[in-house]
Amino acid sequence: MARADCSNLVADVSRGNEQAEVKAFYYAWGEGCAWKEWSASELLERILRSEEEGIAPSTFDTRSIRDKLRPSRSDPDIRDLLLTRIAISYARAMQSGRVDLASTGQDIALPRRNSRIGAQLAEALKEGSLAEWLASLPPSTPEYKRLKQALAFYKDLASRVSWPSLGLEPGRRSVKPGEVSPSMPAIRERLLLLGDLHARSGGHTLNPETVSAVIRFQFRHGLERDGIVGPKTLAALNVSPAERAEAIALNMERYRIMFHAMPPTRVEVNAAGATAALYENGVQVFGMRTIVGKPSTPTPILSSFINKIILNPPWVIPRSIYVGEIAPAMERDPDYLAKHDMFWEGGQLVQRPGPKNSLGRLKFEFASPFAVYLHDTNAPSLFARDNRFLSHGCIRLEKPLELAAQLLGPSGGTKEEIEAAIAEGETKRFELSRSMPVVVAYWTAFASSDGVFHFRDDIYGRDAALAARLRGESPPSQAAGSCGS
Repeated sequence: MARADCSNLVADVSRGNEQAEVKAFYYAWGEGCAWKEWSASELLERILRSEEEGIAPSTFDTRSIRDKLRPSRSDPDIRDLLLTRIAISYARAMQSGRVDLASTGQDIALPRRNSRIGAQLAEALKEGSLAEWLASLPPSTPEYKRLKQALAFYKDLASRVSWPSLGLEPGRRSVKPGEVSPSMPAIRERLLLLGDLHARSGGHTLNPETVSAVIRFQFRHGLERDGIVGPKTLAALNVSPAERAEAIALNMERYRIMFHAMPPTRVEVNAAGATAALYENGVQVFGMRTIVGKPSTPTPILSSFINKIILNPPWVIPRSIYVGEIAPAMERDPDYLAKHDMFWEGGQLVQRPGPKNSLGRLKFEFASPFAVYLHDTNAPSLFARDNRFLSHGCIRLEKPLELAAQLLGPSGGTKEEIEAAIAEGETKRFELSRSMPVVVAYWTAFASSDGVFHFRDDIYGRDAALAARLRGESPPSQAAGSCGS
């Protein structure tokens, strides 16, 4: 006979194999059934809006909620436990994602989030504030809210328009500014739909207004901003709104997973975009280009603290780089080590500080399991390239002096004073008075503070790996980058 008041449910859950959050919920709730018709309805209403967060409502078993909406329709214990499980599953997804990001690749190191979802849910039900609590679960940062806006835009676009593949006349590879092509009206229409162009004019000619729109589109997609409609620009224009929405949803998932490891004051690297920025209290102070890992040696995802800056650093070269690059170069040129200021010390190959040193003049150290760090470079001309996936995993900074001055603070010296110390040629180590959080992330879809939507290629396959993991599949194995010490 079904029990009418859930009086034994707490004891049953305590003895059972329920997840910790479910046990914590019933421990905090106490006696009796927790879920009423009003609370089940509020849970269903919120879950039906999960598409706004890039998650299909069916993920949370909405059919079961509907079936058990009224207490009289089923065993109250079963109904209560089901609704609790679904509510906790939803809350966990909104607060910290649906999967462990580390399960999508071997080069991911993030702290686990300590959560009190069960106790919080019990408190919300007791206070009659379930709807408000559920609504408060996703990140409330401007970055996340802009992703939601981008998701809504592309999903709406996908629902309204078809997206046939665009192409040029047979044998033609590009349309340059001022040139004529019968494909221009269709290209112009697509730029209008995407918001890069605001007026239909120019006919078959790539006129100045459309050139400006093409450059804006190229900027948003990390392409060379030349105003030419070539193969790469056409390929990006042909990515459908539905595909863009899927990419945004994956980045929202990654953001929810990483949010707790992204304090308002931090140095943040976007490996997918090869950029970095310093944030103070949630506001970007300045940004810069970076050079990050090649697809074969990707820059990892991690969260740590910068605690030391080294001027004129030596470079201890990892064995993988020695075996793969330096040893073959030495066979071709016996004087290779001398020409590159390298020498053996204690069984390790070291490059002396100086103008030839690959780390440049500055190194920003932080703990991680991957032997990567931020540093200067002796080849600054590479920052002018659009494709900056060139390193062994470390992050080369376009503006290392500016960052060092910000992190060291007034007592550490101005940019000019740091340059003067570097010019002395000696290796110097500066401990930061305040450790600076550093986050190396991977955003292939993001919106800037002015509301402009940006996309980058999934250069390391991390979006594909996350999508596979969300489908319950094993992601493909990936290489890991390392650049020594």
